Amino acid sequence: MKMRMTEFFMRRPVLFWSLMGAILVAGVLSFLYMPKLEDPAVAVKQAMVVIPYPGASAHEVELKAAQLMEDELRALPNVKKVKSECRNGSAIVTVEFQMTVLNRDLEQHFDLLRRKVSDAAARLPEGCYDPVVIDDMMDVYGIFYALTADGYDYPEMYRYAKYLRRELLDVKGVKRINIAGNRDEVINIILSKEQIARNGVIPTQIISALQQAGKTVNAGMYPNDGERIALYVDSAVDDVEEIRDLEIRTMDGRQLRLGDVARVERDYATPQRNGFFVDGRPALALCIAMESSAIVPDVGKAVDARLAEAMRQLPAGFHTEKIFFQPDKVSEAISSFMWNLLESVVIVILVLVFTMGFRSGLIIGFGLVLTVAVSFPILLVCGTTLQRISLGAFIVAMGMLVDNAVVIMDGILIDRKRGFMPKTYLYRIGRNTALPLLGATVIAASTFLGIYLSPDSAGEYAGDLFLVLCVSLLASWVLALVQVPVCAKSWLPAREKRQAGAQEAVVMNSPVHRFVRRAISFLIGYKRATIVVAFAVLGLSIFGMTRVKNLFFPDFDYKQFVVECFFPSATDADRVRDRLLAMSDSVQLHPGVERVAVSQGSAPAHYCLVRPMTSGGDCYGELIVDCPDYRTVLEVIPSVRRQLREEFPEAYVRIRKYNFSISTSHTVEVEFAGPDPAVLRALSAQAEAVMRRCPYVDPYSVQNNWKPKGKALVAEFNQRDALCAGIGRGDVANALLAATDGMPVGVLNDQERMVTLNLQVRNDDGSRIRNLDEIPVWSMMNLRLTDEELQGVLTGGRAMGELQDRMFRAMPLGNAVRDIRLDWDEDVVLRMNGRRVIEAECDPNPDCDAATPARVVAEIRPEIEAIALPDGYTMRWVGEGELQGEAIGNLMKYLPLTIFLILAILLALFNSWRKVLLILLCFPFVFCGITPSLLLTGQPMTFMAIIGMMGLIGMMVKNAIVLVDEINRLQTEEHRPPYTAVVEATVSRVRPVLMASLTTIVGMIPLVGDPMYGSMALTIMGGLTVGTIITLILLPLFYAAMFRIRKPQNA
Repeated sequence: MKMRMTEFFMRRPVLFWSLMGAILVAGVLSFLYMPKLEDPAVAVKQAMVVIPYPGASAHEVELKAAQLMEDELRALPNVKKVKSECRNGSAIVTVEFQMTVLNRDLEQHFDLLRRKVSDAAARLPEGCYDPVVIDDMMDVYGIFYALTADGYDYPEMYRYAKYLRRELLDVKGVKRINIAGNRDEVINIILSKEQIARNGVIPTQIISALQQAGKTVNAGMYPNDGERIALYVDSAVDDVEEIRDLEIRTMDGRQLRLGDVARVERDYATPQRNGFFVDGRPALALCIAMESSAIVPDVGKAVDARLAEAMRQLPAGFHTEKIFFQPDKVSEAISSFMWNLLESVVIVILVLVFTMGFRSGLIIGFGLVLTVAVSFPILLVCGTTLQRISLGAFIVAMGMLVDNAVVIMDGILIDRKRGFMPKTYLYRIGRNTALPLLGATVIAASTFLGIYLSPDSAGEYAGDLFLVLCVSLLASWVLALVQVPVCAKSWLPAREKRQAGAQEAVVMNSPVHRFVRRAISFLIGYKRATIVVAFAVLGLSIFGMTRVKNLFFPDFDYKQFVVECFFPSATDADRVRDRLLAMSDSVQLHPGVERVAVSQGSAPAHYCLVRPMTSGGDCYGELIVDCPDYRTVLEVIPSVRRQLREEFPEAYVRIRKYNFSISTSHTVEVEFAGPDPAVLRALSAQAEAVMRRCPYVDPYSVQNNWKPKGKALVAEFNQRDALCAGIGRGDVANALLAATDGMPVGVLNDQERMVTLNLQVRNDDGSRIRNLDEIPVWSMMNLRLTDEELQGVLTGGRAMGELQDRMFRAMPLGNAVRDIRLDWDEDVVLRMNGRRVIEAECDPNPDCDAATPARVVAEIRPEIEAIALPDGYTMRWVGEGELQGEAIGNLMKYLPLTIFLILAILLALFNSWRKVLLILLCFPFVFCGITPSLLLTGQPMTFMAIIGMMGLIGMMVKNAIVLVDEINRLQTEEHRPPYTAVVEATVSRVRPVLMASLTTIVGMIPLVGDPMYGSMALTIMGGLTVGTIITLILLPLFYAAMFRIRKPQNA
């Protein structure tokens, strides 16, 4: 059928060339219109539920709120795990769904989750605020600006930042914009402790008045002439002055202004819990998420242009700078890979021109360009995006894409040299090899099927490899059978020019052909010895793989890194801010550092797919450090790490590069699960001790994720004395809150912002009350009179003012509590799938080149697994090893399907198990090339190297299939003796195999220096070098041994 298509286009050259031109135009247009990303979009199939529970300890939050919510959420369908992080005052419950949940079904799961949370909210304890569901975790805020202003405060900066947000939301392709780093404002109503209950006013009246005055009240509908008009009672206060003028009625009927009994001030919330700074200057972060279908570089240009226009409307002193700009990184990645692809194509064409002749090389090169061009429209229709994986797949496939065309072109040249007519030599090779080449092409693509079907993040990330290889390889097969013969007819002379007296013997008689012929002839005479040596080398190579570094997730070559800083749990948030700024100043002194951005409290946004994320907190901050290039990043990190650890010993400092392993806090983690926190801590301590003894572990990094216990002051409520005075536990808590950070009593709507009204109780001079026993506690409940006091009022023997002071006076805290003791309590309690869990964590020693997560686990595993576990407790390895195990496990899960496809195709082609086994026998020998190349260059075995190994298998199978098929053809059609068929078939494959291998190897050269693709490039280059020898030398020997072919005496 394929030859009919070839004949069809042979007779219609105008149609053929028009179609080729259309393919090139369609390829260029598709390239321009395809969505462009830096990395493939990976769905974050999880949601987060935040449960605020003010005043509750971590254990109280766990027992009263988190467990209840967990029970509801674990009943959801397709839930992989439910993880809870319980802290003082809040719980964060993360629900992770199975990766098998399709993206289009994810929203339904999120809707069901919201309903479950709504049902559970009604049963949460009193004092819990409504849970908040965060299900937009898939959004990546890839455009990240910092807005700074000289001489402007936060409210003014925020007002102009909102203006910029409104302008930028109109840009096509922009989905959402968040503003981070703003400092919250509050309106403080400050009461003197001496003023409480004087003038007949108690704090409860002030609280009630503020709560009523700050909100608009719905008063129903008013019917009027067939209409219903909404009725509202408007807000009584809109600004600070109106709060000061708020009238409060005293118990004796007088009216007072709030400003007469309290000081009303608008200020920033203290302490500062969140902030963003650039080179020490206060800033706001503008984080922009784009639509999934957006062409990122185009959106970036549009956003840049609109921002420049909008900035002209801002006052002098406002500046923006890019902290992370994905459009630039996408453009760099696409440009870099396009150049790499172009270099590979040019190198391949040059190699072919020099080895096969100018016209032959040009024909194959033209076919290669057409293959890439025709793939783009098909991939666009399939929904594939352009990113480093899809473009890298073209480079991985380069040798296989050329191989089909080389086989056809080589056959045409040989038949033409043998003197066949064009009607014969243009079709003969295609008829003979079309099916074997198709089978080999399908097998080469199917080796990547496991990656495409793998349901984990690594599989989703690399899944485009299969689509690109499938489309491009099939396209190369069709073009090899159609384009190569048509171009050969047009561009090659019809007949080979022969010198007088030249014979057919000149065919396949070059020095390389003669060398291969002699080598096979010699080694077939020593089959057993050669095969024994080959297997010995294979065993040595497999053993050598155990010496190769195992680093499953390679780093990305970003010129930026993140410094995570964790301070002790009791550290004041203002001190955290000051220490972070001091760290920023220290890091800026390094000559290789261009800029340092500081984010306090949490990361400003999930601005990058491979950006490490933490849950944050009051005692957390991070530095985002920019350098000129990735090489400088590698040079600067050791000195920055050493300097920060020495200068800031109170902080736990961890430096992280951008890496696909973002879901783990440390690369090596061992998890213990069980009911008792004390037992869990003891088990973790044993594991931590083992980690510290390991020479490959950074001792500084060893810790557990529960952190040390934190201080807590506990007021022991004196129920008898307090209730006699009408004081309850809630009154004590409110008094403590008002005397410390302040008690939220309402909100004020101020130009799209909600400003908290904060009641504070202070000394007369405005200072905090240092002696806790002197804090006044008030209540509305103390409204009882004795008979004697009532009689005194009625007879006039006691003044009303004296009676009011008696009824409404505050009670010192010391009279309401027995004692205030210092306690130690858990600051964080972690749970996984309904059980308490603790993780002992560590990182490899950065100063030891041999230290990798896999090496650390191998060293400490025996001792840690020997730890005696009490009944009811379990242990398992998590961290990067868990992610690696999941990724490899998912790949292995689909290995039987891949093997079944390979076996089915091979059996369909050869109808012989012996020939199938012969081809499969060659697979392990790729290690003979992979091991030396990785050991000599020091490259680790990464996920990308495994992908390269799969590509190698495809190339090996392709070469083996065509060789074995040619041996069969020579025996069945040309009736050659078995020995001659083996030798001549191998010799006929010399040029195609060498060309495919050489073009692939040199095509990989541009990727050798890439941190992500380097190990894959070396794997393919080393493996293919040996693979060529296997195809041309070892496979014929195996064939001869398996089919008992002996060397003739006269050979």
